[in-house]
Amino acid sequence: MSTAARDTALHALVSVERLLRRADPDAVPDLLELRAALESTAGRMVTRGRAARLLALTQTSVDRWIVDGAIPTVTDVDGRTMVPTRELMRLRVEMDEERRRGIQRPLGVVVRQRREAAASLPLDEIAPSSLRAEIASPGHRRAEVIDLVIHRLLARELSERDLEVARWQLNQSEATGLVDSVWVERWRVLLGQTIDAVRGDLVADTATAARLRQNSPFKGLLRYEDRRALLVMLGATA
Repeated sequence: MSTAARDTALHALVSVERLLRRADPDAVPDLLELRAALESTAGRMVTRGRAARLLALTQTSVDRWIVDGAIPTVTDVDGRTMVPTRELMRLRVEMDEERRRGIQRPLGVVVRQRREAAASLPLDEIAPSSLRAEIASPGHRRAEVIDLVIHRLLARELSERDLEVARWQLNQSEATGLVDSVWVERWRVLLGQTIDAVRGDLVADTATAARLRQNSPFKGLLRYEDRRALLVMLGATA
């Protein structure tokens, strides 16, 4: 795949991200199909240099924000530090909004806004002391409770659009065999309920709900800074 083709797909993904943010729930599946097709060309993660070009920043600036924790990274099979494409799209769209307002250094503004929003979350309510005590104790419940708390945070702002994303991701997991058919069917029944019922099932502290959360189709829906703030508070890896 040529560099030009990858860059064209990467720039097209910016428009898809922008559309997804304001799309009616019925339009979400088609946009997710388009995003998946473009990601097959652009890649699910990009180099720091490509990220810098898309954000109209220097690589030195991008590296500084990575060290600061504002830009998430992953390590590829060759040991290179890469930026997840979807997180890059979210940053670019939010930076574009600030640029349209005349902001000269939009990334700093976006990071500050994200962190202020994360700081305003009632994290003590989402992860009360009883749950934090279980996380602090070694044992099999630690990972289970961290998963529970993450879904408690997700459930707070769950929308009809999020349900459509989850349904689409569940179908993809079924098609690729990533999730056992038993759990696919259980999730399908759960996602066919009202949004309030889904919220309740997402945060149920039962053995069945814990197994469901291990195969959650809601992965990737939490805002990066919100998830990071929660995991830092829990003493888990951010």
